[in-house]
Amino acid sequence: MPIRIAYINFWVDPKNDGYLTQFISENIGPVELVRFNENPDLLIASCFGDINRVLNTRAKKKIFYYGENLTNYPPYNDDQLLYETFDLVVGFKSSNGHVRFPLWLIYYPYYNYKADDNVLKYVQNEYDRNMQTDKTIFATHVARHDRNGLRSLICDEVQKYGNIMYPGAFRNNTNRIGLSSKDKIDYISHSTFNICPENSGFEGYCTEKIFQAFEGGTIPLYWGVDSPEPGIIHMNKYCFCRGVDTIKHAITHPDEYTKGALFTNDAPKIVSDLYQNLIEHIRVLI
Repeated sequence: MPIRIAYINFWVDPKNDGYLTQFISENIGPVELVRFNENPDLLIASCFGDINRVLNTRAKKKIFYYGENLTNYPPYNDDQLLYETFDLVVGFKSSNGHVRFPLWLIYYPYYNYKADDNVLKYVQNEYDRNMQTDKTIFATHVARHDRNGLRSLICDEVQKYGNIMYPGAFRNNTNRIGLSSKDKIDYISHSTFNICPENSGFEGYCTEKIFQAFEGGTIPLYWGVDSPEPGIIHMNKYCFCRGVDTIKHAITHPDEYTKGALFTNDAPKIVSDLYQNLIEHIRVLI
């Protein structure tokens, strides 16, 4: 019989709201989507709603998947409450019993790691292709907001060296682009630098932003709580914006950031293990 899956407090976003359904279908067995009030075998929830809706839903097992900084989404920042509510907690952290499966993975339609066709090869191929695009724009930044002011700080420093094009809602100064990842990547592929800081810091917090910057064949100007995916991404392929000197160095020495492969020799095993670890945890759960 198929595994009956329901969602609650989850994204309404075609880029990622169906990823886990497909992941389970590809790796564990057939699935059937049902409503959360139909006593599903597996209830999958995130942080976009009242946790009492989860507590009041009958399901055989419950998974919490988060793609956000939980500090900004109380009460979901309480590990003890998560453990009391859910059978499995999945997201950025790899500590305190969380299963690490970072958000950037669910932006790509890969559900396991095959040697000849995988997320790393896809991003590397797109990087190689878009590195050949005419770089008619100095720098780009695509964002909807700047709640903590960090994006403004980085952009103000970068614009001392050249013009920045903002095709999103934040500081918009050109034609707005579409909402899809492809729209964004096609646009930034014409820039040398892409400013792509995370919106906040959180353990293991690495979203799609730096990977999309790579897809566009750009030099990412990045900020986060720590180096992004340090075992996966070569550290010489991006500028971690720790201050004005790091930004100045990247802008005045761009060739240093365009040599060699994006990903480390250990990257395939690390990514494969991320898939396999989640597969095994869900398999045991159901």
